[in-house]
Amino acid sequence: MTTDMPTPQSSYWDTVDEPPFDFYDEIQSLGGIAWDERMRSWIVTSYKLAQEVLKDDVLFQHPYMSMQAGTDYMKIRSDNPRSSMFLKGEKHRAFHKWWLVELLSPKVVKGYRTSIVDPWVDHLIEGLEGRTHFDIVRDFAERVPMGIFAQLLDLPRRDHEYLDHVKALNDAIGRFASVANALKLEGEASTEARRTVEEAITAAEELNSILQPLVEARKGGEGEDFISQLWRGGHKVFEDWNELDTLDACRRLLFAGVDTTTHAISNAFHMLLTDDSLLACVRDDNAQWIDRFVEEVLRLNGSVQFRPRRASGVAELGGKTIQEGDMLTVAIIGANRDPTHYGCPHSVDLERARPHDHLAFAYGPRTCLGAHLARAEIASAVSRMLARYPGICLDSSRPAPTFDGFLMRSWRPLHVLTA
Repeated sequence: MTTDMPTPQSSYWDTVDEPPFDFYDEIQSLGGIAWDERMRSWIVTSYKLAQEVLKDDVLFQHPYMSMQAGTDYMKIRSDNPRSSMFLKGEKHRAFHKWWLVELLSPKVVKGYRTSIVDPWVDHLIEGLEGRTHFDIVRDFAERVPMGIFAQLLDLPRRDHEYLDHVKALNDAIGRFASVANALKLEGEASTEARRTVEEAITAAEELNSILQPLVEARKGGEGEDFISQLWRGGHKVFEDWNELDTLDACRRLLFAGVDTTTHAISNAFHMLLTDDSLLACVRDDNAQWIDRFVEEVLRLNGSVQFRPRRASGVAELGGKTIQEGDMLTVAIIGANRDPTHYGCPHSVDLERARPHDHLAFAYGPRTCLGAHLARAEIASAVSRMLARYPGICLDSSRPAPTFDGFLMRSWRPLHVLTA
């Protein structure tokens, strides 16, 4: 694909481990969509165009199985063609409805907030007692979602050593996802990229070995843990729902909900700790502003920066002709800062008229299944930490945070003083 239309001076790839906001602004200045020659993809930062792409799951398809990385995705998903990551059409709609209506609905998550989320956050904060300084990312944010999902799945151990190991395995798969979604495995992949693939496949195999006995033991679907619920409800998607489907769904829960929420919690604290007035507002009037603050965190610094799609036919988008087979990279956080859609798009505004009007959890048929749970985790982590340590601040004597990552990004480390 080539184009004689204006193109960005740099590539999206150049923003790895760097704040990408100037790049997003440049794409906005080009009409909210431009061709990235090095990445071989259209970059979409227009809010309106991003919605248009994400809502049309037929013309702009989820691309994993059409990518060169598709065979690697399949290996990581245990060679299961019925993995939710690969489902389309009616099967995908059935899976999506099942999880959103029954497994992770607002009502269900409200119960989890009381029984699992808040108690686990309190447990982690209690573990910090007596410390005058710590890294709020390493010692807290990275452990919030992993412990919550361990309880949802009813894993056999809850100690930090065990959970940190499970998270490390999941992180290896996350690194593969970043490389694959960034199209680094299309064409001739680098040695480093291929090493990332092999590490992810190895990590997936070990995760399977951890979860497989639990899946087999709970086949009767008699418990209230997530694995038992998957066994009870899987027939809504496939009449012959089986052990591999259950195992894959457990893995999907971990993959989609652990690293993403960790990054979002880290970004939430960075926003607070670098803005005294915002910190005072959220800390002192927490009940009034916490939910709106969470939405601004998600809009401005939601962890997932972009989502890839592939055109299944010729399309016109923002005055550009998209050819069949073209890749499109929908820059979620770029669209969430579109000045044609938001007033003061780069600033926190706790009084926005439509606080949920952002694309942090995507849009359309593939919206994030764990959106309600993620919101609950971020709100709990922030509100309860500020209640325990109202004087918390960045430790200026320690290394300053940097905005690391690509597919998912967050500010780290966040060395803090407790008073």
